[in-house]
Amino acid sequence: MKLSPVHLILWTSLLVLWAHRSSQHVSLAEAPDSYLCQDEDLYIDEPKVQRGNSSGQMQLVDEEEDNGNFSCLLYPTNTLNCSWSFHASPEERQSSTFIIICEGDEKHSFEEVRVSEEGVQSKSVVLCQHCIDYNTLYVILHVNVSLPNMWTTYTTKYDSDILEVLPPPPNISAVVRDGGLLVTWDQPYSRSSRTTKCFTYQLDISGQERLKDVTGQLNYTEPNADPTRTYRVRMRTRKSFQCIGSLHWSDWSHTVTVAPTESPLKLNCLVIVTISLGIPMILLAVLLLFRLQRVSKLLFPPIPRPSPKYKYFLEKNDTFLFAPPVQPPKYVEEITEVEEAEQSPEKTFQ
Repeated sequence: MKLSPVHLILWTSLLVLWAHRSSQHVSLAEAPDSYLCQDEDLYIDEPKVQRGNSSGQMQLVDEEEDNGNFSCLLYPTNTLNCSWSFHASPEERQSSTFIIICEGDEKHSFEEVRVSEEGVQSKSVVLCQHCIDYNTLYVILHVNVSLPNMWTTYTTKYDSDILEVLPPPPNISAVVRDGGLLVTWDQPYSRSSRTTKCFTYQLDISGQERLKDVTGQLNYTEPNADPTRTYRVRMRTRKSFQCIGSLHWSDWSHTVTVAPTESPLKLNCLVIVTISLGIPMILLAVLLLFRLQRVSKLLFPPIPRPSPKYKYFLEKNDTFLFAPPVQPPKYVEEITEVEEAEQSPEKTFQ
């Protein structure tokens, strides 16, 4: 079967167009429609990665193979900030990003960002405070990355709980009481959480090396506070691990200053007595330590002795002083025993 000249020209043109399209980069995907707001395959804060080639085939990619970081945060000023970055940055890569704002299943608005530079990219959008129902708010970050003969799409869905960045705690007060520094505050405003246990606070107290973490309460006492010094306290907050929400810290609050309640020069009676008795005792101990030999001579003077010259002169000329002592005479006692003679009886009667 022979082709007519018209069919031959048409077929040749199609081949040339196909070859020209294959030699160029794959064009960026068109702007996504509202179907993403209704996509049930999108899970909160779990990126959905799809990869396609020049033949038009698309396939899901494991998240572990993903080399990008994506995040969206909604600040208390109703400013939505989305950022994205890639670890690998091929020179021929091009990307387009769409920030889709959904109310339930309906698309409210979207912002498009087309960039080809390397590094972290971001986009901020100010939302209308009274135009959006934040209870049904969803934000979808859709990033298309185009490479030669291949493109990849990254789609992440965020609800109001994940988006919300809390404001710092209001009504912070601090006072030194009962030997401790008592800090109190009120619970910050949140569109989604009202329970006290869902908030974690961090305190920065001047003079402390580490920050203090407090969860589920509206006060904190720093023990052993010095009433003679000045304290400065500031705080920030975020959602706790017990509740669903963003773990991004809020901004720091204003600094609360606690003035000294006592003068540092005020001394009590015990301190005065201790100083009065302690200083003389310390000085005496130092004196005894460094002048021990001289003090001992003053307290215990040596017995004076004559010099050898005078001692020899006295021994030579004074015989009486050095003569041996005269022994006292010994008295001898004489004992005479007298015996009486016994007379016989016969001589007695004569």
